[in-house]
Amino acid sequence: MKNTDDIPRQRLSMPDIARFYGIVLVYYGHIIERIMYLKDPTAALHYKFIYSFHMPFFFLLAGFVVAPAKSTLPVGRFLRQMAASRLAPYVFFSLLLALMSLIFPGHYVVVDLSSAKGYAKGLIATAMGFPVFNIPLWFMACLVVVEIMHRAWARLVAGTAGLFAVVVVCLLGGLWLNQRIPFLMEGKNFWIVNEAPVMAAFYLVGVFLRRREFLLGNVPRPVLVFGVLACIAAVMLTFDLNQGPFRLFQAVVVVLGAHGNWLLFTVTALAGSLALLYLARLTFPARWLLFMGRNVLILFCLNGVFYHYINGPFADWFMRTFEGGAWLVFGAGVVFTALSLVASVPFVLLFNRFIPQLVGKPRQSGPLLPALIRE
Repeated sequence: MKNTDDIPRQRLSMPDIARFYGIVLVYYGHIIERIMYLKDPTAALHYKFIYSFHMPFFFLLAGFVVAPAKSTLPVGRFLRQMAASRLAPYVFFSLLLALMSLIFPGHYVVVDLSSAKGYAKGLIATAMGFPVFNIPLWFMACLVVVEIMHRAWARLVAGTAGLFAVVVVCLLGGLWLNQRIPFLMEGKNFWIVNEAPVMAAFYLVGVFLRRREFLLGNVPRPVLVFGVLACIAAVMLTFDLNQGPFRLFQAVVVVLGAHGNWLLFTVTALAGSLALLYLARLTFPARWLLFMGRNVLILFCLNGVFYHYINGPFADWFMRTFEGGAWLVFGAGVVFTALSLVASVPFVLLFNRFIPQLVGKPRQSGPLLPALIRE
């Protein structure tokens, strides 16, 4: 690995900018989802496009940025780091929205929160790894399992041949398993463990790309432009060819274990992920972009507030007022996404100032709590 002091700032900032593009898709995808529920065909197509790759991208990027030394830590230290960096945000943001649900009526379809029994079921489900009070946190739950798996097979994937053997086994085995057992719908989910092998395959692809210093070397700008266009074209050509079988929606929905055709899913997810990396490498590292990218974990968790409380009322108002239309749906989604991200910034600053330990920065001390990790 090259000394990072010799790598220009734009190359080092690429993962942060890619994170930002990913979180934009999360916010846009979730508001488009609510418009889709109101039978808008444009929203349904946008939903299928975004969902075909945006969650595999986050797992690939997690593998790209993981420190190689993390997989060789002693087990006890590794678990402490996992608890501080992954479980602490999961618990904090789950409890935050659980408390909000006692005060504000929201969109909670998994459990009925109008009774104490339903609320208790929600708490149990969250403890079992399905965060019903803050649905976007399922990514954090699954990432915990993926990183534990990566720690367990660290020696096996140290070489390229071993890594790709594990990728193939995890991808095909995980897809086969989810096609046959609807884990989430049968109440068999435990920390999204059924989906972890599939996402672990993308995580390992990210590990491989980082080992090869993908897009961290000198890449001519025309090559980057061609990479973006070629990958976007591949997604455009393949995402709607994937016709299932799916669950609930005619689209890839990772949390439901719904991928459709294994080959089209894999091609589209990889092409979309690479498109975001190429685009990030092309983008000038403006300070605000880096700020948003470095705080994507908080933005991801805060999206639960919009998902459960704001997206639905906005979608209802929009469809009553404008009755849809391709450009209006796209414009409304873009504007709502931008406003949602801007509205989240004060809370990002607030959490970073007072409780950084609970929002993904466990080595920082704050005025309310000490650092969770000291070594």
